[in-house]
Amino acid sequence: MKTNDFFSIDADSHIEDSDAIFDFLDAGYMHRRPRIVDIGDMVQHRPTRNKAWIIDGEMRPKMQGPNSSCHATPPTSDYAKLKPVSYGVQTLTDVPAYLDSLDSVGLDVSVLYTTLFLQPLTKDPLFEAALVSAYNSFVAEQCGKAPDRLKWGGLVPIRSPELAVKEARRIKELGASSCMLLPTAGNVLLHDRRFDQLFGYFEENAMPVCVHVGWSHDGIQESCDFPAASFILNFEMAMVMGFFSFLGGGILDRFPKLRVSFLEGGIGWYPAALSRMEHWQETPAAEPWQAQKTASEYLRDHEVYFTVEGDEPDLASFVEFAGEDRILGSADFPHVHYAGGRLSVAFDEIRSRTDLTQEVKRKLLSQNSQKFYGIKELVTA
Repeated sequence: MKTNDFFSIDADSHIEDSDAIFDFLDAGYMHRRPRIVDIGDMVQHRPTRNKAWIIDGEMRPKMQGPNSSCHATPPTSDYAKLKPVSYGVQTLTDVPAYLDSLDSVGLDVSVLYTTLFLQPLTKDPLFEAALVSAYNSFVAEQCGKAPDRLKWGGLVPIRSPELAVKEARRIKELGASSCMLLPTAGNVLLHDRRFDQLFGYFEENAMPVCVHVGWSHDGIQESCDFPAASFILNFEMAMVMGFFSFLGGGILDRFPKLRVSFLEGGIGWYPAALSRMEHWQETPAAEPWQAQKTASEYLRDHEVYFTVEGDEPDLASFVEFAGEDRILGSADFPHVHYAGGRLSVAFDEIRSRTDLTQEVKRKLLSQNSQKFYGIKELVTA
């Protein structure tokens, strides 16, 4: 049902991944099934973060010390229980309740992405492929219960290019609206030619690619000695590496019809990265430059999109940078980044801004996401 003065699409919603996902794990890997364990008050500065996943003997998220990360899974933690939506909503295990929550925060459609897989979960590429496949099967089944309102981004085991193409075909058949990639494939940048077959499949089948923030770069992650370092230097700054791969690494030369979006990470990185790319492209020291055009030309001539949330102080200037037709509104539902645990504040803030016209707001909250994801029909009462 239409819940606002105009149709609203959250271009970057999330699932707080639950144990139900791994009911779909291939039988040959069930002995390595990820487990949720109680870690008590181990994280003393955040005692409500009292649950963690154990995957191949390692803890995810690891919320302190070197190689750390922090996110809201497992959804059985006391932290997750404090959120103003139920376990069934956070995990998408209760689809009717999820739809009710969308109505309550003024969202008509959610495009759902993972939370747990925002970091590599294993060094075993075949086990990684099995974990990814289990996730895709789960989210396809749940979103299939309300396909007009629940869209989803699939995953591929990017570090195994042949398996990644195989899984890309499968998620297409399952009904995925996009494919989510992290900004790097471990220590390998996305413009590496080993991924050409995968990007060729995405282009040929008009499947959007969504580069999402995450703790993707192994080398950077190993250098980060506390959570803030990993958030800034890997989780966010790795997005500059993904941005470079598409606008400086030659991907859009080889696959000019590819649609790509950069999800989360803060809008301030991209103008700065583009400026430095164009500075270096003009210097002999940076020869040979892999891309045929300047970064600004790719931004102008190709389908390059970005998500924004409502609290970005420089949103109006970013609209000028990226173009009002290339920005997707993200409420990040049901993640919470705001005081008081409020959900969907991002869209409320976009609606209330005085530095954007109503037409631009409509594009950010609806029309651009419809075009990018191919959401052709509006939901009507």
